[in-house]
Amino acid sequence: MRFKLKILFLCFAQICASQTVNINQLFIDGEKAYLESDFSLAKEIYTKITLDKPSNKDGWFNLGASKLKLGENENENACEDFYQAYLLQDREAQKMIQENCPNFRNGLIMSLNDAEEKPKFLYGKKEYLLVVGNGLNPKYISLLNTRFKWSGIMSKYKGSISILFQINKLNKLDVKIFRISGNQKEAEIIKKEILSILDDLVVYVSAKSGGINVDLWDKWFLTFNFLMVPSR
Repeated sequence: MRFKLKILFLCFAQICASQTVNINQLFIDGEKAYLESDFSLAKEIYTKITLDKPSNKDGWFNLGASKLKLGENENENACEDFYQAYLLQDREAQKMIQENCPNFRNGLIMSLNDAEEKPKFLYGKKEYLLVVGNGLNPKYISLLNTRFKWSGIMSKYKGSISILFQINKLNKLDVKIFRISGNQKEAEIIKKEILSILDDLVVYVSAKSGGINVDLWDKWFLTFNFLMVPSR
């Protein structure tokens, strides 16, 4: 059973937030309980962490691991916790779900290769596969680059942007922007413009299995470099 030991760093500055100290102590207590096989106590402690800090992926992962140790009655609940960790970009969480809950959420989340119909996009009354081979469809990339070029905001931007995205079962795009380099004062403006362009670029169509829309484990990572040279 995998379990994540959280490495804690001592903070000597007087300005350390009390909430951070409390979370760190909870992790110490949770790890101690888990390693001593007191999984009920570990579950209680990691539940406190996820309530206090719902954005902490290690808290969710360890909560799921603790529930798995408590037996089969907790497996589905454990996988829901792993799923929360997965949504926070924990790569190991997906493996835990697939190993312990193969029919998670009634099989409505699956890998791209298992989906009967792959995700698509509609543009100009034509339908295209979003993924061709091992990468995104060149048509989609071309459309995206063109929209960036014609954007009054993006055409002036000098820097790079990294994003992670997927099409969900609601035919919508889920986007995580990891990095916006360059002028950080413009970061929020750039972020809003990127999300707007991605959302309006095409009509997205989710993957399907048995005629039912499904979510995918697969995500796609893109990095764009904007090194625009002002015209003279």
